[in-house]
Amino acid sequence: MIEKQMLELLDHLSRINFEEVDIDDFLEQRDNDPFDGEWMRVYQAVEALKTGNVVDDTKEIEEKAYLTVYEKSEDDELAGYISDDFGLIADSRRLGYSDQWLDKLIACYEEEKLPCGTL
Repeated sequence: MIEKQMLELLDHLSRINFEEVDIDDFLEQRDNDPFDGEWMRVYQAVEALKTGNVVDDTKEIEEKAYLTVYEKSEDDELAGYISDDFGLIADSRRLGYSDQWLDKLIACYEEEKLPCGTL
């Protein structure tokens, strides 16, 4: 079930028009609050849940996201950020972690938008 959900998100990701993305602006918005603070908060919560739990590796999903973005944008930093999102989403789903901000992050991908700034 989780794999199917992640494949659907990857499909949405592949439909984003990266030619319309101002990559420098996007990366700047991601590196600053509110986005950065919220991302780190969710990441730390998920990492805490992983302690003591056996969680499937997300590298395959992260790699697919990275390659999808890199092939369309030729920007490794952008691809890395998106890949990290997909790893975070996959981990959160496998652990049953739920969060309002994370739901908004996922919704951006479902709507074929790149998440940054205030979600």
